[in-house]
Amino acid sequence: MNHANNGTHSLAPRVLPGGVALVAAWESADAAEAAFAGPLRWAVDGPGRFSLDAEIVRVKIGTDSERDHWHGWKPSAAGAEPLIDGEPMIAIVHGILRRGRLMEFLRNNVHAASRAAHHPGHRGSIDISSQLPYEHTSISLWRTYALAQDFAYKKGGHASAMTHALKQSTHRASVFLQARPLACSGTLGIDKPPYPKLPEANRAGM
Repeated sequence: MNHANNGTHSLAPRVLPGGVALVAAWESADAAEAAFAGPLRWAVDGPGRFSLDAEIVRVKIGTDSERDHWHGWKPSAAGAEPLIDGEPMIAIVHGILRRGRLMEFLRNNVHAASRAAHHPGHRGSIDISSQLPYEHTSISLWRTYALAQDFAYKKGGHASAMTHALKQSTHRASVFLQARPLACSGTLGIDKPPYPKLPEANRAGM
């Protein structure tokens, strides 16, 4: 796991000291509570923990191979209201690079990550490397949906990298999720809590 801000000044992400992230989808809040009180307690019991609960509001899957089975889960936004401009937003982006495309991805990522780190809407982000160096999942937190859109599509940085990736088909798998944050504890790569007005994330009383 790498805080995305580390990618603003170096092609190679900083992997040491390392970290661990758990991203899980639950059928219900009760199921999550039972897991955190039991077998997953080790994952949330410790200093420096960041916890976030969210509701998926948009799903975009760019490859048929991921459409019905993405790491054991079929993402769905059924029943969720779409985000409006003033709401906070979480972006979850998963991709598997094609062989031979790593260096161009890293060069583009420096510009995209730098724009994120200095963007007024950015509230923290991480990159989770499940299979170095080709498979990555980024999770970024945004003050509002409108500011996230500004970062994603305004000319330069991320917009250029995204356009290049689509035109050149640099990834062989892609999943994009938008989520509405519901509860939050701790910080993610920056000094301030990302969503101070939200309730604390409940992790079996911790």
